[in-house]
Amino acid sequence: MAPRAAGLTTPAFVEHWRTTHSVAAGRIPGLRRYTQFHPVLVDGRLPLPYPGFDACSLLQFDSLETMDAGFSSDVYRDEVMPNEAVLVDKSRFSLFLGDARISSGIPGGTVVLVTLLRRHPALSAEEFSAALDGPWSAWSGGHEQYVSVGTGRGGRQTDVADAVDVRAFDDPGQALTWLTDEEQGVATDVAMAGLGLVVGRVLARTFQVV
Repeated sequence: MAPRAAGLTTPAFVEHWRTTHSVAAGRIPGLRRYTQFHPVLVDGRLPLPYPGFDACSLLQFDSLETMDAGFSSDVYRDEVMPNEAVLVDKSRFSLFLGDARISSGIPGGTVVLVTLLRRHPALSAEEFSAALDGPWSAWSGGHEQYVSVGTGRGGRQTDVADAVDVRAFDDPGQALTWLTDEEQGVATDVAMAGLGLVVGRVLARTFQVV
């Protein structure tokens, strides 16, 4: 997750990200899945508060070792990094490293609501993980969760969140209605009170690269 580089408009940023950058990043060795979350605009504007980033991508590998090898490869160093330099502001780059919990996979072209959650300080990582299996996870559509790997990440950047939740909707209007409905999204957030804190949300459309 990173803000776009200075001088790039949102449309120009998304076009470069979807084309030139996706071709380079899609060639990282060991990459099993690569999904970009393109921001959805309503009446030309973001419908939710700016989350602190413009680029938000999901890259999946079979293991941490495979991931580390991919990001140490010539492809990443010689092709992806130079492209990132003109696309995003890497000085304000954030990341999240987690294990996948996929209830129902979300295909490309789908409208999604991406929620970043921080574990409440009163909870252990194990208690927080269990809470994510409760009412928060009840969902009938496409749904993917990613929970921070937590300990054992020596030398790696600290995660921007403790969990990331991705839910699929038919269209942006349905997502926004769900989010503000007292018996739907609001009730779901209330169920997490004292367990998890929402630290950011983005309404996006998935673009499947790999």
